[in-house]
Amino acid sequence: MELKAENDFADLPLEEMTVEQQQELATRHNGGPYWENDQAQCYDRDFAHHLDQARNAIR
Repeated sequence: MELKAENDFADLPLEEMTVEQQQELATRHNGGPYWENDQAQCYDRDFAHHLDQARNAIR
């Protein structure tokens, strides 16, 4: 994954990434070149909540 390779956690498998690293990766993906703007960062702040919801949905 190209976005993942651009970060210091490129060598980590997804399951070993911290929630913060997953948040950054998701925000970079959804925000594109503007990932640091307010709208993309709003997604980042909600990431953990949505992640929990997704995990609960597949149980």
